Amino acid sequence: LFFQYWTDKFLLLRSWQKAPMIGPETSQFSRTYFNTLALLLGTIASTYAYFGSPFTMLCNCAQNNKECILPATLEFTNVIVNNGTVLPTLQASNDNEGYYFCNQESYNRFPPLPKGQGPNKWMTGDQEQLSRLYGMTCVVLLLLYCVFIVGERVVSAALSLVKGVYEPSGYDQHKDFSSGMGRESFAYVPQLMEVPGFHFPLLICNIDDVDVRLIGWKDPNFDSETDPHRNYDIHNLIFDVPHKTLKRSRNKKAGRSSKPHQEKEDRPIYSVVKHYPPQWALVRENH
Repeated sequence: LFFQYWTDKFLLLRSWQKAPMIGPETSQFSRTYFNTLALLLGTIASTYAYFGSPFTMLCNCAQNNKECILPATLEFTNVIVNNGTVLPTLQASNDNEGYYFCNQESYNRFPPLPKGQGPNKWMTGDQEQLSRLYGMTCVVLLLLYCVFIVGERVVSAALSLVKGVYEPSGYDQHKDFSSGMGRESFAYVPQLMEVPGFHFPLLICNIDDVDVRLIGWKDPNFDSETDPHRNYDIHNLIFDVPHKTLKRSRNKKAGRSSKPHQEKEDRPIYSVVKHYPPQWALVRENH
């Protein structure tokens, strides 16, 4: 328990982090392309397997109208099989049917149909009928995959060159962005997420013009309600490099800018992040 406690504590504080905010694109791609392709390839593979069964490499002499000379005796001694094993005695079946060698794996065309056996037939009547149905099913499934899966993707890519094809997912929940700040509404704020030796990300932008609730995290060791922007100053890299576009120094009171920089030499050296909330959100924030 002691080892488990310190292991979990180290992983929780030093290694683990919040899961990335990703959408359902990976699962949708897998369902649309990978799973359907796996089913198609599985069907084709099983069709070829059924086509070549029973994999004995033997064809019936009577079925192919061939004259086969049967041995006079049904008992053989010192028989050497293909793997080199020597059988002292071997008793053959007494069914008066002869067989000869035929290659059941030489067919390499698509789809596998009974006519692919050639002059050496090994299938029974029922196997030929089912194999024909199996082969035509593969053709239909392949056409459906090419038309509805691959074809739709190709058509969509071609149409995207001449018109917009984006379709929003989900539905309107009638929620304003500014009403969910800090709970379900967050902004993209440039920051370094994984820096060895630091428990929190390092900001690389000026956050004075955004609501700190849009950042998505806060340091509980610095929790000033009067000026929440100063709570993040210790984690902000812009104060480590003196620059004339900085409006304040670290741990000084923050304030929103009234107008942007217009001169070329006054352009900031870090990213610019701004948020323009509606008037009703500003009124609620002040109260």
